This record gives sequence, C-alpha cells and structure tokens, in this order.
Amino acid sequence: MKSLIAILFVALLGIFSCEPVEQEQTEIWWINSAKVECVGVGPMQCLQIQKNQDIDPTKWQMFYDKIEGFDYQPGNIYQIEVKVGDKEEPIPADASSKTYKLLKVMSEEPDPKLRLTNIWNLIKVGEFNNPTLPNSEEPLTFEFNASEMSYLGNTGCNSVRGKIEENDGSKLRLGPGAMTKKACMDMTVENAVTTALNQVSSYSVADRTLILFDSSGSILMEFQAAD
Repeated sequence: MKSLIAILFVALLGIFSCEPVEQEQTEIWWINSAKVECVGVGPMQCLQIQKNQDIDPTKWQMFYDKIEGFDYQPGNIYQIEVKVGDKEEPIPADASSKTYKLLKVMSEEPDPKLRLTNIWNLIKVGEFNNPTLPNSEEPLTFEFNASEMSYLGNTGCNSVRGKIEENDGSKLRLGPGAMTKKACMDMTVENAVTTALNQVSSYSVADRTLILFDSSGSILMEFQAAD
C-alpha cells in the first residue's frame, strides 16, 4: 500500500513540475516623446522605447503593445520601471506572449527637440528681409517635424524636402534635400536660402522665433512662427 502511495505521489509531482511557471522581471525603459506610424495587425501608432542606461538617439525601437497603468502624454520623455510577465494560455496568434505593467514613473521631462516642430515664416536670410514667393506677397515657409526628423520648405523659386540628420534641442544638422527644378528670372534669394541650409549647425527657439546658426555661431536664417 505504501509503495502505491509513493508511486502516486511521484506521478503527481511529475505532473505539477511540468506545468509552466509564470516568469516576471522588472525592466527600466525610456519612452520617446512621440509615437510613430507602424504596422501591427493593421496601421497604428507605436511608442518608441529603449533600454539603455542613457538615451541613444539612434537606438529607439517600436513597441507594438500597451503598458498597463501608463498614462502617456506626447511631448515628454519618460523613464519608467516596467514589470514584464507571461500571458496565460491560450494566446491569440497575432498577440504578444508578454504583459507589461507600469510600476513607477522614474522621470518625465519635456522634450526640447520638439520646440523645432512648427511651420515657420522666413523673415531674414543673409541680406534679404521678409523674402516672398515669386510674383507674390506670400512669405517663404518652412515646416520642421522633429518627431519624423524631416523638413520641407520654399527656397524662393523652388521647394525642398529632406531629412533632419541631427537634433538634440540645440544642435541641428539638415540632410541634403530633394528640390524641384524650376528656373526663375531672379535666383538670388534661392541661392541664399540653399547656401544657408547647407551650413546650419545649431538653433534657438524663443518668443515664437527660430534662429539658425552656422558652426561659428553666426546667424544664417531667422523665422517667425506662422500660427
């Protein structure tokens, strides 16, 4: 009889030892200041996260799930403590096998890079004040999008669209843009604008005014917020 009980005990112990044990761990994440377009089960907006000790602007990764208890507000950079666990079976084929729960917001700071995001009217470039579109009184406008790291604008005769290669809230480097190829009678403003764009090294934003500087700190272009 005792041997039978022992056999049953061992069998039950084997059954329970085969059951999956829920694994949980705590991680520290950075959350970027803007969501980005992504594709999961369909088009959606994803958080951008990274788990480095310090933020690396080149290491943001898209996060397709949700963080329970996290009240995300765009425009802020967060450092948070997250509990990562396993979901209970059954798990849908198109779903993550993990759960994410906010434990603590460790820091929340406005992202200085987003000050650049706006539509700006060009009010000065080189010796030209308040330049306008050809045969028009409309100002030359530029739109900078710090979240998408892109810019587009009017150079005078043509328009340009390109990528922002660096922006940390003060440093700014613009990639070479793709331009339309119209020819106008007077290209002096356009030449001044394109030359200035290639020399941008830093910027400041204050009182609805954007100023772009070259590497020596000299002013290249001045803008006023359009709205």
